[in-house]
Amino acid sequence: MSDFLYSSAQTEEGVLSRYIRAIYHHDPPEAVYEYHGNWGSIAVSKSRYNGFQPLETNRHIFIVIGGPVLCFTDNRFLTGAVPEAGTRRIYDRYLSGEINWTKDLSGPFAVLAVDKGRAALSCITDLMMFIPAYRFTQNGTVMLGTHVDALANAAGQAKNIDSASVVDFIINNVVTYPYTAYKNIRQCHPASIYRYETSRGDCREKEHRIYWLPKENNPYANIAEAARDLQGGLQDFVNRATESMTHVAHFLSAGEDSRVITGLLPKTLQRDAFVFLDQMNREGHIARKIANAYKADFYPAYRDDTHYLDILPEATDLVGSGHQYKHAHSLKLHKKCRLDRYHAVFGGYLSDSFLKAYFARRIPKKNIFPFLPQFFIPGENRSRRLKHPLFKDEILEIIDRRRKAHLEKIQTFREKSAHEWFVLWPITMRRAIPYFYCNHRLFRIYEPFFCKQVVNISASVPTHWKLNRRLFHKAFRPFLKTGRWIPHGDGRLPYFPWWVDRPVQYGIGLGRRMKSMTGRAKDNQGPWGDLNRIINSANWHNMFDQYNNGFEMIRDTSTIDNAKTVFYGKKLKKRQKVNFLQVLYFLSQR
Repeated sequence: MSDFLYSSAQTEEGVLSRYIRAIYHHDPPEAVYEYHGNWGSIAVSKSRYNGFQPLETNRHIFIVIGGPVLCFTDNRFLTGAVPEAGTRRIYDRYLSGEINWTKDLSGPFAVLAVDKGRAALSCITDLMMFIPAYRFTQNGTVMLGTHVDALANAAGQAKNIDSASVVDFIINNVVTYPYTAYKNIRQCHPASIYRYETSRGDCREKEHRIYWLPKENNPYANIAEAARDLQGGLQDFVNRATESMTHVAHFLSAGEDSRVITGLLPKTLQRDAFVFLDQMNREGHIARKIANAYKADFYPAYRDDTHYLDILPEATDLVGSGHQYKHAHSLKLHKKCRLDRYHAVFGGYLSDSFLKAYFARRIPKKNIFPFLPQFFIPGENRSRRLKHPLFKDEILEIIDRRRKAHLEKIQTFREKSAHEWFVLWPITMRRAIPYFYCNHRLFRIYEPFFCKQVVNISASVPTHWKLNRRLFHKAFRPFLKTGRWIPHGDGRLPYFPWWVDRPVQYGIGLGRRMKSMTGRAKDNQGPWGDLNRIINSANWHNMFDQYNNGFEMIRDTSTIDNAKTVFYGKKLKKRQKVNFLQVLYFLSQR
């Protein structure tokens, strides 16, 4: 995808472009286009998606960020030769007044429209803010952007750090919506239309309209109806995206979500399946079997031992501060696999979040006794008071107030499932979403579980329909049949309902634990990096020595006056230590 920066105050040529290019350590965008007028200045990088380059007419500048699938027309422009064909179709519908942002575009997008004659700007965000948008307002100047650090640099806010947000990130893995790592920069609202007008150098917000909320409003009489629409919606998204394609790539793992996508992809396509691993392990062997069963070409790619440390500076700058860098799994490997040569690379992300109630309160807890059926627990515990010996009470109290305010906002439209949607709405609250931020800046990624049907159905149906994979299984069982005897990475047989595959999972899991106890299966058997290996490496210590001066900017938040004690002590969990190291890097660059 591309990124944009907008300023209502006109800037010098090249200034905004420089901040966009700085997002990348390597291979910056081929071009960054700039536009200037009495309405202000815009810089937007060249889109990776065919047909979505910016469009300028006598009256408007029209920009589409991301690669949404269009539902009101065909999508053959995705392999066509006209650079702005998709942008033009959205623009024409926008001008006609017929556009419906809830129904016409599916997947991630942010749209920027400038009416040059009226010096007016509109900014539209997608349903869940898959494409994040940030805003800065001060003394009649409005600035917007899709990358928080680029916006901070352009607005002169790079050193104006919000210490509470930084501590929030260290402890909770995200910055609570709508805050950011900067005091004067806020996240925009998802599913919103913002309108601004500039007059005599003074820019004012004229309208902020929310066009959709994920309300608890179930239109289905039963789970079978919802499953039918879910299956049809996902298949429609994939078919629309690939209608003019002959060769695509997709990520494949030992899990069930990626094999559903493999089953959904038209068999007429040549399909290349990629998996990222430390070495060929259980995950890789299972993924190979799935690829063979579904007749996809299989390509494993291997990381260096220190990959997740080596990418820390580059990944942090790519995904933006306040977002966990370690989910940038494809960074560097995308070059090995040449993922940018495909018109589409398909993933299976967010199925657990949207369709399996992964973040709902339930018994048993997520990873304890996984063979037992899940039961929904009403209420919430997201507003529990924070306690942490490393950080001062006044900082923790600020974070508590922010988290409570976010929860109370969600409770206004999700009374029964606020606990679950606390970490889903907007999607910037999902700690692993930087996986997508990385991918969409590097190649043409399509995530079918981001489509409008999945989002709408997930929001509307009751939580207990999603527990025990009931909705997911009923919708997608046909696509699991080809690999029905190939186990999931966790030992289940996903083709079968939970009451069949849970005992199977328990038996296989018990056997694996016995192997581990005898020393026969000690290597990392999963797809992600081994956190213990990272923390025990020499590079871990060297990186702390290189960036520990960043602690000076948040020293007054801590009860300890020494970064080394914080870093090497036992008060932070392993994931929090990784967050802390990322924060040290980020702050050392300010």
